Amino acid sequence: MKNERLLLFVLAGIQFTTIMDFMIMMPLGPQFKRIFQMGPELWSSVISSYTFAAAFSGLLAIFFLDFVDRRKALLFLYAGFIAATCMVGFADTVEFLLFSRALTGVFGGIIGALILAIVGDLIPNERRGRAVGIVMTGFSAAASLGVPLGLLLGTNFGWHVAFFMIAGISLILLGFTYRLVPSIIPQREKIGSLAAQSWSGIRNVFTDANQLKALLFMMLIIFGQFAVIPFISPYMVANVGFAEVQLTYIYLAGGILTVFTSPLVGKLSDKYGRQRTFLVMMLVSLIPIYAITNMGGSPIWVVLIFSSMFFIFAAGRMIPASAIVIGTAHPNYRGTFMSVRSAVVSLGQGVAAYTAGMIIIETPSGLFERYDWIGYLSLATSILSYFLLRKIKDRY
Repeated sequence: MKNERLLLFVLAGIQFTTIMDFMIMMPLGPQFKRIFQMGPELWSSVISSYTFAAAFSGLLAIFFLDFVDRRKALLFLYAGFIAATCMVGFADTVEFLLFSRALTGVFGGIIGALILAIVGDLIPNERRGRAVGIVMTGFSAAASLGVPLGLLLGTNFGWHVAFFMIAGISLILLGFTYRLVPSIIPQREKIGSLAAQSWSGIRNVFTDANQLKALLFMMLIIFGQFAVIPFISPYMVANVGFAEVQLTYIYLAGGILTVFTSPLVGKLSDKYGRQRTFLVMMLVSLIPIYAITNMGGSPIWVVLIFSSMFFIFAAGRMIPASAIVIGTAHPNYRGTFMSVRSAVVSLGQGVAAYTAGMIIIETPSGLFERYDWIGYLSLATSILSYFLLRKIKDRY
């Protein structure tokens, strides 16, 4: 299609801003706690308000995403995201901040699923791996820039500026979205009321063994990554000897590298096959997973080698995986399926983080134990995911 590459970069930019909106909250935590006099429970409520609202809107999207023009849906949701992000910047009470963050999650939670549905609709299967690789650079860029940029803006200009910056960038991208994204209207069979058609889409997902395998496959991959991720920062500080400021190097190095490697992984998956590319990415990712979860006191360069490998290969395996999963859904039901996939991803993240929290132990001296157990669990689910992948058919 005309301007395909530019369109993909615009979609990557939208992905960047929605992920950045979430990532940038983390380094601004101390300011929020001080200004709004928050305790740990209230701060966790501010963070979780986004994720809970995103999960709710993702499920709600099942009932409309396949019945509206995807271009109009993206424009509406992204405009709502921009408005909600501006509201966060203007927040002057805890109550308004909670409401604004939840509203941001309502709009932002659906956008990721909608972007992948658009990629599946517009990009032919033989080029879809490359397309997913380009779009996922937005996630990598947000992961690398979110923490340092949040610290820089928050320290020098105040926390408000960070959200106004995201809204400004998003407004520019909204203009490109209006110009570049074509009208995409799913051709659903008319079988009575909208509710009846919605349930037909849900039945299509949950009665198709291939799509159910794809959802379980995504759950295993996400579990394998997010069981490890929440404790990387505290483990590096407590057990490996990092200063808190040095944590920025992990995300900056890994994120910047994946901005360049993600499109390459996408091209390789189209050229050599997605299953084969996933297998290579998955097997190499086992090395940094084992190293990080079994690491003792180490120099910073050693940590950066393995943490960067984790970013490149653990994130890299998501590219052929996502391209395969997109291809399991019929185009007319792709919006419904991607909404369910979004909910499954959120569930996998939550289950992984909760399971890891139940396993790991913090000693009175402040060290963490049993992180290696989490690593072994991640290794097992990663390997198991490949054997399930071999049973999935990439049909569309």
